Amino acid sequence: MAEFIANTYDMRTIPSAGKDFHVSLQTEAATRCMELLAAEAGHSHYITKLKIRADAAMDVSVGSGDAGKGFVEVIHFGPVSLAANNGKFDWNGPRGMGVKCVSGLSLTMDTVDSGGSMWVEAHGKTCKD
Repeated sequence: MAEFIANTYDMRTIPSAGKDFHVSLQTEAATRCMELLAAEAGHSHYITKLKIRADAAMDVSVGSGDAGKGFVEVIHFGPVSLAANNGKFDWNGPRGMGVKCVSGLSLTMDTVDSGGSMWVEAHGKTCKD
């Protein structure tokens, strides 16, 4: 069993300097852990908006970590039961704020009970630590 820290929802004011990001991932066969946005040494990703859609019952976690390890190391959202939410999850942070991901780690997502199609969209900012 993989060890991870669950639900570290670290809402912070986003630094003014940084690069905006908008990433999306669509897959016809949701697999285990997938990278949404690569890591940048000395930088942290801040998630400001997150949307997930699926056509099958599955649980999804989004957070920081190495997709090569096969699991999200630090979960910021989840596990979200898409079956309980009609296959949808929508989250918008307050203006000027975002969920801070772990410095130097990629933004990743992981599915449990996967097997259907899924679409993930994340918005935010990458800022120097």
